Amino acid sequence: MFQIFLLITSVVVLILLITKLHLHAFLSLLIVSLGLGIASGMDLLEVSTIVAQGFGGTMQYIGIVIVCGVVMGEVLEQTGAAQKIANSILKLVGIKRAPIASAITGGVVSIPTFCDSGFVILNPVIKAISKVGKIPYMVLVTALMCGLLTTHTLVPPTPGPIAAAGILGADVGTVMVYGLIVAVVVIVGTTVFWCNSKFIKKNYPELADNEVIDAENEKDFEEKVKNAPATFLCYLPIILPIILIIVRSFVLMYAKTPDVGFAKFIQFVGTPYIALLIGCLISFILPKKLNEEVTTTWVSNAIQKSAEILLITGVAGCFGKILQATGVSNIIADIISNTSLPGVILPFLVSSLVLIAQGSATVALTTTAAIMVPLLGALGISPELAVISIAAGGMCGVFPQGSYFWAVTKLAGFDMKKGYVAVTATSFVMGGFALASVLILSIFVA
Repeated sequence: MFQIFLLITSVVVLILLITKLHLHAFLSLLIVSLGLGIASGMDLLEVSTIVAQGFGGTMQYIGIVIVCGVVMGEVLEQTGAAQKIANSILKLVGIKRAPIASAITGGVVSIPTFCDSGFVILNPVIKAISKVGKIPYMVLVTALMCGLLTTHTLVPPTPGPIAAAGILGADVGTVMVYGLIVAVVVIVGTTVFWCNSKFIKKNYPELADNEVIDAENEKDFEEKVKNAPATFLCYLPIILPIILIIVRSFVLMYAKTPDVGFAKFIQFVGTPYIALLIGCLISFILPKKLNEEVTTTWVSNAIQKSAEILLITGVAGCFGKILQATGVSNIIADIISNTSLPGVILPFLVSSLVLIAQGSATVALTTTAAIMVPLLGALGISPELAVISIAAGGMCGVFPQGSYFWAVTKLAGFDMKKGYVAVTATSFVMGGFALASVLILSIFVA
């Protein structure tokens, strides 16, 4: 039981370091990893070696994927391709279905870009829709917020799920498929039963008025869409890597001779970092001119944005490696085997608590994945299902500790009360649909 006490203590200390002392997640995870190893009685040199192995091992599988994904997202944003994608979806679905169209648009745009950036990009669109379609602004804000956050936490190649998959050794293609299934349920369910509900419409009927509309942003949006590449080309950098990764997973599962010929080639191009590199390179055809601004400035900006994610992901691997070495998994296995709770519940709850404590979905996913590594056997679920459960919890409970809360609240012109409705309440509704979806999914897959 001493090991369990150390595990609980380490998680509590981690949360306190981040929330109360405001110590960066990277240093907090590193300190807790070293402290846990020392407190468990390991040799000091062994602790230092295991921590280093945890960091390097995680980066081996996930580092290039994250960087390529962020670079691709930067190019899509800068060229107006993300806006073109949004416009095409809204046009296809129609103004009468604006809430679900806003949510779907957010879901697509947030696969290659951060949800905060996605809201900045699409907010001028939903403001205009609110005025033209006479739709309460709160309806569209909650729908867009839902779509963006759902795929940001559930669907690779966004950093959180791709990092969690790397830490747990999950097949990324399978995680994509599971994530897309759950994402559809979350987006549709939350939009229909919450965002577009009578409660929201009755209590928050206000349209986006002239004071809320940012004329400059709206003008920039229209200009970007006007100069953006063809719609097919805008989608290509996103869709192709997803197809390659998913096809690779099917080849690995069903090919009779996976190590020869075409099957071998598919495995190569479908390797997550190769697929993302291909998508990244394809995105370079989107700018009108492939100049130094694109290949140097935009890429440098993206690398800077990805640096923090890389470090947090790597050091979460340190935590997971130390947890494995403590042997706590065997003890927890005995405890879990004596309960009737489904194995997907624990990853969901831990991820949600970490999210509520510190505000970042990416940190919640990477930290929880590290905690779950030694517990997978006890939970009786596959690494892929564990990732989806963790991701589901990583969207449940967005409070003012997180930057996304403020991105939505401030850009929408809401006060704190409306912010809690638009972001926090919506995130709990999303979490409910996500957990229900994961529980049902666990019936059909291991």
